[in-house]
Amino acid sequence: MISRLWLLWLIAMPPLAAQSLQQEDILRLARIKSAIKKHLEGMPNFTCLQTVERYQRFPNAKTESLIDVLRLEVAYVTGREMYAWPGSTQFEDTELREIVTTGAFSTGAFALHARAIFLGDGTTFRFGGEEDFDGKPVLRFDYDTAQFRSGYQIRNPRKGIGAVVAYHGSIWAQRDNYELLRISVEADDIPDEIEIVKATDRLEYQFVRIGSRDALLPRDSEVQITDNRGRMSINKTRLSRCKQYSGESTLSFEDVGEAGEAASKLTRVLTFEPYTELELALDVELNHEGFAVGDAIQALLRNDIKEGKTVIAPKGSIARGRILRLEHQVGDYSTYNITLQFDELLGADWRAPLKLRLTRTDPPTGTPPDMRTPGRIVRSVTLPDTQPNGFLVFSKKLKLSRGFTTIWQTQ
Repeated sequence: MISRLWLLWLIAMPPLAAQSLQQEDILRLARIKSAIKKHLEGMPNFTCLQTVERYQRFPNAKTESLIDVLRLEVAYVTGREMYAWPGSTQFEDTELREIVTTGAFSTGAFALHARAIFLGDGTTFRFGGEEDFDGKPVLRFDYDTAQFRSGYQIRNPRKGIGAVVAYHGSIWAQRDNYELLRISVEADDIPDEIEIVKATDRLEYQFVRIGSRDALLPRDSEVQITDNRGRMSINKTRLSRCKQYSGESTLSFEDVGEAGEAASKLTRVLTFEPYTELELALDVELNHEGFAVGDAIQALLRNDIKEGKTVIAPKGSIARGRILRLEHQVGDYSTYNITLQFDELLGADWRAPLKLRLTRTDPPTGTPPDMRTPGRIVRSVTLPDTQPNGFLVFSKKLKLSRGFTTIWQTQ
């Protein structure tokens, strides 16, 4: 699946806005820029829970299909965006692609869009007129940014290539107080080798209380990316649970739960021998509707782990992990591409860090329904690629029951 990144917007150019604006419109635009600059320069360091619903629409399809849901903790710190899985202890100062390895995504929504358009000198504006926006009188300005002044990059990670492109769009601001309501962005002149023919974004702005001040944030946004085969990827993003951030804070939007309470009583750290087998049974039903990529999961150990004849980790111990992939794909079959990761095993007073390799599942998965009879070849099909520790489930509706077991070996 094609993906896309916004990178930092850095380069400036001499202002050209006055060439196509009347005096009254120049004054209005200046007031809008002043209002936005005030908010951007006073932006506190903060974190939000970011939920992204990722859809795909095939050519000639009437509606889009939900591929997966992604949940991340996102931080805006001193002008940078950083990311972490929910419940992590720190943000990663790395590209989002290193955390989210599949699917389409974008970055830059917190403030980089607005900074590039309003605080840089590389954007030209035209007055688009007065409009009605949800019953409010608003001003619309259209804008353009040339490629040689742009910081907007589109990438195709499958081919390992990307390009900085020009872009254009519109902004909408309230007529009475000049507060920003919406920004639209559309890429221009995307190189053919990127294999993307259209990329757009729409951001809806609202005030969010963070600490003792109000911050102007894009609470909702929608990215649409169309490739050269006519397939459209659609990401619908919303922000919630925003709070002020300090580097000393522990990052968590999740309840502590039994595993968290157990972790607080740890007195020993165990190490397992390589190739030790762990049978881990899910403690809840895993389905496509109620879970997202990034969600924490737990499983119960089904077998005793021994050192010689001594049980060092009894069955019933709690394994903590996370969903790394939960992708619904429709091709020859309706398929769910799943990747789980378990990072630690917990007992009453001990923990064992885990580095595991998936060996099999119980019950087995990975074979299409009409190919499960031995010796019977119905047709030749192409199965989706899985990640390390990933497996396929062939079903129109995903339902891994409580007790579904994955079998792993320590590494």
